[in-house]
Amino acid sequence: MPTQSGNNQPELSPLTGPFYRTLKQQSAQPAATPAIRAQHEEWARANPDYRIALEYQSSDEWRESLLTRTSRGTLPDGSTIDSFWAPEFYEQLQPLNDYVVDLEDFFPFVREAATRDGDLLAAWKYAGCGCLYYRQDLLDRYGDGSPPRTWADVLAVGRDIAEGEDITPFLFQCSAFDNLPYFWGQGGALVSDDGVPVLHRDRNRRALVDTLSFLQELISDGVTPRDVVTVSGVEELARLGRTDQVAMFLGNNDQIERSFKNKVDGDRWRRWRVAEIPMKKPDQFATGVGGFAEGTFRAGDTGGAAALKEFVAKFVEPASMGRYCESAALLPTRESLYDDRELYDPDTPYQQQFREFLQHGVPRPAVPIYPTIADEYEHAIESVITGAAEPQPAVETMIENVTEAFES
Repeated sequence: MPTQSGNNQPELSPLTGPFYRTLKQQSAQPAATPAIRAQHEEWARANPDYRIALEYQSSDEWRESLLTRTSRGTLPDGSTIDSFWAPEFYEQLQPLNDYVVDLEDFFPFVREAATRDGDLLAAWKYAGCGCLYYRQDLLDRYGDGSPPRTWADVLAVGRDIAEGEDITPFLFQCSAFDNLPYFWGQGGALVSDDGVPVLHRDRNRRALVDTLSFLQELISDGVTPRDVVTVSGVEELARLGRTDQVAMFLGNNDQIERSFKNKVDGDRWRRWRVAEIPMKKPDQFATGVGGFAEGTFRAGDTGGAAALKEFVAKFVEPASMGRYCESAALLPTRESLYDDRELYDPDTPYQQQFREFLQHGVPRPAVPIYPTIADEYEHAIESVITGAAEPQPAVETMIENVTEAFES
């Protein structure tokens, strides 16, 4: 049943997911429901002639439902969208420039992914990013106390930890998204501006080979075990961290709060610190970013169309974003909020570091060929880690398969 905000007709019906319900007992993030309700109520007071009736869509049907409705010309008034999907709906999303203030306040990756030809088409309301988790006590013992900045650093300290401790030095998921930062940090590009795969270009081919060679060296040096291919998710990595079975791993920003601070007795969670993902060279930086945005499909700037744009813009209004991100332990996409303690003063550790990491955020390209690229990249990673293929042939196979799929 839709959730209504406002009392009068006519009704506006945006699509959203069950994660954003306003009733605490129905929500997957009950701590955030007061912030969401406050935001809706503020909009209702400012727009008494309209009513919002939120239509909830199950997560596994959400994107496909939008794509189907796009092809039929029956899109909802607006929708919550994964930031990754935004470019798929560029032609339907309506500009928000006149409703959202200070576009330059958003992180660079937001401006890149959510704008087209100068128009802000999606209100990206929070973000997440990848990072390196490491045990400070172990790096004090086997290094100089600083987190590894380069692949060579990971290998060096990892070998020392492997020799001196009964613990796995370094783990990660073998997913494409978790390993793409290595590629992006070298300046690699998956597709052209037109969505055409460009993996065959020399710079991109070399970045792929070098990345897979690093992963191969992790295995051969005993820094990472071959059974890393069985890691089933970031929560498994956090569990191994809590139980003293891993020294370093690639994870997500929200885990320090959810998986360590909230699950480890006393202050032992403080042994875990975060850093930028190590790169081939020390002056290279990249992290994968995600998060959700809001958009409207109703054209125009009067009547219901204007009211709906105000509803969408409310999600990225500084006060609303600050309340929501603080209550849900999420990262704001407005950089100024990290300095405004009246609007956003979270207890979540390391937020200022995550702020710096977001400066180097790279979103996945929302193009039809990306899922194929991701699948082929994961296959290449697993084949190298298991010893089934060398890096160079694995990359050539990846490029051939992606090219064939794109041209078919």
